[in-house]
Amino acid sequence: MRSNCLLFACALCRRRQAKGREGYLVMRWSRWGAFPHLLYAERRRNGLLRVVSYRPTAPRPRRCPPPVFKGSSRWGDL
Repeated sequence: MRSNCLLFACALCRRRQAKGREGYLVMRWSRWGAFPHLLYAERRRNGLLRVVSYRPTAPRPRRCPPPVFKGSSRWGDL
């Protein structure tokens, strides 16, 4: 799948809200460069957050990430 963290997090948030779930869009700095990384988080019944992100399959440090890239979702990323 080719996407980026912004498109992935927004689409996941929209799909989960359609099912009646309450979620959050979370931003942090990327570990691969000085640019933001967007994640989706959902509160579990025990109060902890379940975090999901979209990340590249072969990440490399860059000044600016490509607009879309081949990657996969990762549950539990933070």
